[in-house]
Amino acid sequence: MRGTATRAGWRLIRLAPLLLAAAAACGEAAPDTPEAEIAAEVVTQWNDSTELFLEYPHPVAGTQTGNWAIHLTDRKDFQPVRSGTLTVRFTATGGVAQTFTVDAPARDGIFLLDPVVERPGTYQVEFALAGSQVTSRHVLPEVRVHPSLDEAPRAEEEDEGAGIAFLKEQQWTIPFDVVRAEEREVQRTASVPGEIVPPDAALVQVSPPVAGIAPADRNRGAPSVGERVREGQVLAVLAPTTQEGGFAQSRGRVERLQREVERTERLHAAGAIARRRLEDALRDLDVARAELEALGGVSDGDFHLRLTAPMAGVVARRSFVPGGRVEAGVPLFTLVDPSTAWLRVQVPATRVADLAAGPATFTVEGSDQVHEAGRLLSVGRVMDPRTRTVPVVYEVASPDRLLTFGQIARAAVPMGGGEWGVAIPDAAILDDNGTPVAYVQTGGETFQRRVLTLGAGDGRHRHVQAGIRLGEMVVTTGAYQVRLASLSGNEFAGGHAH
Repeated sequence: MRGTATRAGWRLIRLAPLLLAAAAACGEAAPDTPEAEIAAEVVTQWNDSTELFLEYPHPVAGTQTGNWAIHLTDRKDFQPVRSGTLTVRFTATGGVAQTFTVDAPARDGIFLLDPVVERPGTYQVEFALAGSQVTSRHVLPEVRVHPSLDEAPRAEEEDEGAGIAFLKEQQWTIPFDVVRAEEREVQRTASVPGEIVPPDAALVQVSPPVAGIAPADRNRGAPSVGERVREGQVLAVLAPTTQEGGFAQSRGRVERLQREVERTERLHAAGAIARRRLEDALRDLDVARAELEALGGVSDGDFHLRLTAPMAGVVARRSFVPGGRVEAGVPLFTLVDPSTAWLRVQVPATRVADLAAGPATFTVEGSDQVHEAGRLLSVGRVMDPRTRTVPVVYEVASPDRLLTFGQIARAAVPMGGGEWGVAIPDAAILDDNGTPVAYVQTGGETFQRRVLTLGAGDGRHRHVQAGIRLGEMVVTTGAYQVRLASLSGNEFAGGHAH
């Protein structure tokens, strides 16, 4: 992309000393104007590695006409290139070449070069960057080196309406990125409400099988809400109260039958009783142990009942106080496994037949971050008569620390078929008082606000029917700061010197 200077105060090269010297050498009077200005060229190029933003005066053969300000940005993180060697090679049409080398940036992101090209003509100019940070190559296919100062173009008046000024020095200090508007297929989607819910096997409640007391001294270390627990970890210790068929009675019966089995084994070994008596005693002990284990107890240790975690997870709810009484069947803990989640959406019954098998995308309340729900797990067969919708469930992988069960979501679920067209990321689209807009980078430090007419979207990209042309560079990260620059005018952009 090439363009003429839009800010003469920054991009014009002052040539008064050169013109005065040339006039004196020819015996002519100096020009009436105190200072003459030569026009500058502005070039912006993008490749996969770097962005080149170049400001240079029209070169004159055998003459230094001023610094070429070569701005290089690492597109990996949109930070200035801070190291590396830049080789600039001028190659004429006939193959004659001159090479200039800049060993390092004059300051972060900016290489300075004042080349003297000996012969006039049309040149291809190559910029080759080599360094540990990034390696890159840019080519200007046509740069004209003028035979004399008189033939070099003079600067024109500054165009105040050329765009929004937002300097490299500002771009480099904030999260910033641009992408090219490309033609792509966008999956048809439907926007539907949803909720983040735990999978059926990822939420359990832990309840005591019998009533009892939670002794304060034994429950001070009980896990709290948000704490991770491992499978088998003790959650609470209870002292069961006396009741028919209760824990203490079951525990006492087990101990009594254990003693009976030991006595029967001795009698059988001595030949005093039949084998059948021993088998009956062992069977009674097994039954008693099974009853005790069903209550959550063990056949050794004290008479306290220990509630343990049936799975590893996070404590989502705790509803007991150490020292208080607990009732049988009333949940004391709710555990969830946050490593997986489900996205349950409500799809209008009239659209269910159009559902496609691809992944859905969604955002949750309070955040613009787009998440992806992968596998389609189920499509309901019973319609809610009130909302006229059908529940559809998607699997969400690895939501840990990003999603919370119960969050409200807004999802884009895929519908059959796709559409081709010019598309940009959803992140590039801003809502300006109800009007969708985007900011296009027309030059290294120049941007334009575009009002958009939008088409189909899949939750990540959206077709643009008007406002953006194929190949234009659209701001995805930092668009809001560009908008602030447009509202603040040139005072926000400021100026810089090379």
